[in-house]
Amino acid sequence: MTASRYPLPAWKCIVTRLLNPAISIYLITCSALSLGQDVAEFSANYQASANGIAADAQRTLQRLNGGMYRLTNSLEASLAGQVIARLEQASEFQLDDQRVIPFSYSYLLTGISSKASAINYNWDAGVALSSADDESWPLDLTEGVMDQLSHQFAFRQKILRGEFENLEFQLIDEDEIELHNYRVIGEEQLSTPLGLLKSTRLERVREDADDERRTVIWLANDWEFLLVKIEQVNRSGLRIELELENATVDGSEVTALP
Repeated sequence: MTASRYPLPAWKCIVTRLLNPAISIYLITCSALSLGQDVAEFSANYQASANGIAADAQRTLQRLNGGMYRLTNSLEASLAGQVIARLEQASEFQLDDQRVIPFSYSYLLTGISSKASAINYNWDAGVALSSADDESWPLDLTEGVMDQLSHQFAFRQKILRGEFENLEFQLIDEDEIELHNYRVIGEEQLSTPLGLLKSTRLERVREDADDERRTVIWLANDWEFLLVKIEQVNRSGLRIELELENATVDGSEVTALP
């Protein structure tokens, strides 16, 4: 495919969708979390695509000092062999028993589309300062409020504890706090570039039953429920897919069923 196939506005629309936090919100690649145990560090690589535009995605988790963790997400989108956009995200948070307590979040998109946003949490004052480009908003903090990345730990904790009901999370999105709901559909063997993986299938629940947006998620049962695949359709019908290429969890390489 050549660069002349899509005018610049169309590229920007597709790239924004591909690299939007709406995608990264579902990259649930945290490693095992059990009561009384540290979370294993991990590294995972993915391929994403949307209307012929490809993106490479990487996810890493680092254990910091003082019970802190840093989760990072990076994506690089290409068209006709040229890099047209890059995304960098990071969240730092602390684990307190079963609670995830975020302290900072950052998002930077560069290329034919650009955006910068951040969240700084002041739990003592009960306020989070959310900013996007040249605007900022103070938001009241209550227990359980998180960002696009740190909420994934809370999601993982519930799944790993076998809590498949009430998968409901509060996320800061610029000047508001949104409620995101998920439900478990069932188990299936999923064909992937790595081979067959036993997976659990979930989907996001929308408030409006007529909402045409759709997000389906597959997590690897035998690999600490690592993200395997995402399929997302937005209101315009744009289909976005993301699929695991390779990963290591706590130093072990992810492999398929024998």
